[in-house]
Amino acid sequence: MKERKQELVLIGILAISYLVAGKLGLGVAFVHPSSTAVWPPAGIALAALLIFGNRVWPGIFIGAFLVNVTTVGTVLTSLGVASGNTLEALLGAYLVTRFANGRKALESGADTFRFAILAGPLSTAVAATFGVTSLSLGGFAQWHDFKSIWLTWWLGDAVGVILIALVLILWSANFRVRWSGSKQVESLILTVGLIVTGQIVFNQPFFLGRTNYPLEYLCIPFLI
Repeated sequence: MKERKQELVLIGILAISYLVAGKLGLGVAFVHPSSTAVWPPAGIALAALLIFGNRVWPGIFIGAFLVNVTTVGTVLTSLGVASGNTLEALLGAYLVTRFANGRKALESGADTFRFAILAGPLSTAVAATFGVTSLSLGGFAQWHDFKSIWLTWWLGDAVGVILIALVLILWSANFRVRWSGSKQVESLILTVGLIVTGQIVFNQPFFLGRTNYPLEYLCIPFLI
C-alpha cells in the first residue's frame, strides 16, 4: 500500500511538472500553438522513466493531455498527442537502457554519445509524427504545413531531451566532475566556442537576408 501511494505521488508530481513545463515551452511557440522549438517536458519525461522506472508513465500521459487539451485541439487530438509523447519517452528510455547504459550513460563518452543520438533525434520523431498527424486529422493544422510543424516539434523535443534530461540525471546521481588540467582546458575551449558561435549567430549583420534559417541550433553542440 505504501509503495502504491508513493507511485501515485510520483505520477502526480510528474504530471504537474510536465504541465507547467509544457505551458512555459508553448509560450515561445511560433510555427503552431502546439509546436515549439523548446520543449522541456520531453527531457523531464525521459529522466523520470530512467530514474523511477516505466511505472510512472501515466504521469507523462496525463500531463501531455492536459497541456494540449488546454491549448489547441479536442479531447481526441489531445489523446493522440499525449500518446505520442508517452511513446516517445518509453522508446527513449528503452533505447538508452538497452544501448547506452541507462542512468549511467554519462559515465563514459561513448555512452553519452549514444544517449544523445538515441534519445534525441531518434525517439523524438515518434512524438512529432503522432502530434502533427493528430492535429492535421482534427483540422487544427494544415497538411501543407506538416513539414514545418513536424520539424519544429522534432527539434524542440530533441533539445528538451538532450539538455533537460542530462541535467536531471546528473542531479539525481549527485555526480561530481573532477577538474583535472585537461578538463579545465576543455571547459575553456567549449566556453569560448559557445561565446564566439553565439556572437556569430545572434549578431544580425553576419546573416542579413538569411534570418529564416534556424541558426541558433548551432550553439547546441557546445551545450551538449
